Amino acid sequence: MIELKLSGRKMIKYIFFIMAVSLTACVAHTPKEIKQKKGMNYLERLDTADANRKLLEYKRKHEQEFPNVDLMGNSMYCEYIDSMGYEVYLAKYDDGYLKRRQINGALFGELRYYFLNGNLQQLGEYYSRDFECGIWKEYDIEGHLLKEINKDEPYKQFSWQKVLLFTKKKDIDLNDERTYVGRYIDESNIPCWDISWHKKGEGFGRNVVIDARNGRIINETISCMEK
Repeated sequence: MIELKLSGRKMIKYIFFIMAVSLTACVAHTPKEIKQKKGMNYLERLDTADANRKLLEYKRKHEQEFPNVDLMGNSMYCEYIDSMGYEVYLAKYDDGYLKRRQINGALFGELRYYFLNGNLQQLGEYYSRDFECGIWKEYDIEGHLLKEINKDEPYKQFSWQKVLLFTKKKDIDLNDERTYVGRYIDESNIPCWDISWHKKGEGFGRNVVIDARNGRIINETISCMEK
């Protein structure tokens, strides 16, 4: 057994050190996700100075590469890879900014809208080809949560997991540029999945519309491929 002999002042410092280590250990496993109640402030902001710099540099680069072609018009947008490896699309409009992030090859990405002052306006996820999904949140300009919308709710009876099973059964390549997966509420208020694809070796395309309430195929068509 090792005996520690400490003076009064050193003993006090040692006690504070032990307390600090103990507190750190207690908070080490705090969950990253914090549930936010309606009305609470959300402080995420876009660095507008950095965003404007990226947009201006991207526009100047295009003007130098294509001096006689107006590729962008009055719009401001840019594309880049961020520090986390995400492909980012950033755009500025009259009423705010849009920022879209997605890992190369991934089917889903993140979408955020910001007010002109940089405060977050909306955030949620999207499927890369067509639709918004998951929980979307909307805030006022001061950061108060206004509402949450579950974009998946109308399709819960025939969820994305069941769509994946369908595509696997039909041997559909979701990463094929010709593959399309969309969803919508039709004029009869029926939630529908709309899936189009081309099978390897076939000279035609296929399309099905699925009733998301029960998984029944409402419509199925075959179309010739353009040469």
